[in-house]
Amino acid sequence: MGATSGKMRFSVSATPVETVASESTEATTFDVPSVECFGTVGGSGEVAGVAYVDAGDANDGYVGGSPVYIVANPAADPGGNNLTSLPNCKFLYLKHTGFEYSSSSTLSTTTNTVDALTILVTGGTDNIVIARLLAGEAIVLPMRGATNPSVIEVSSSDGGNLDDTIGLNTIAVELLAVA
Repeated sequence: MGATSGKMRFSVSATPVETVASESTEATTFDVPSVECFGTVGGSGEVAGVAYVDAGDANDGYVGGSPVYIVANPAADPGGNNLTSLPNCKFLYLKHTGFEYSSSSTLSTTTNTVDALTILVTGGTDNIVIARLLAGEAIVLPMRGATNPSVIEVSSSDGGNLDDTIGLNTIAVELLAVA
């Protein structure tokens, strides 16, 4: 069977939170919804007409229904690993798994919660960091065919300073890319 056509559904939400001191002796601080902001924000959508390849491969982030992990090596901005070439990419998902990279088919048992996953768009002399993800965090980019992810690179950077300082370890990155 060839590629099947489908759609990708996604959603995102964010809640502004403040930490306040308690006047009680039971707890010293607690989190409450921020009064300065207008509340939880979010959105959702659907990217139609995506092609799922039956077997998948490293370009897609899956093979035979199992994830294919990519490596984010320790590197300064820019200098990371460029993502695969996938012309007319419609949807891209990247996640910092919280583990070091060991292989494309197996998630390591060695945790990496000290480094940040830097996601950067390259282009000539202009390089733009679009996200620095901590362990467990993910980003979705509904690209709808506008960009080839080969202009996006991932690297392991300092998770404490959250700057372009080189990270200490590799990061296993979960990827899903569909055209």
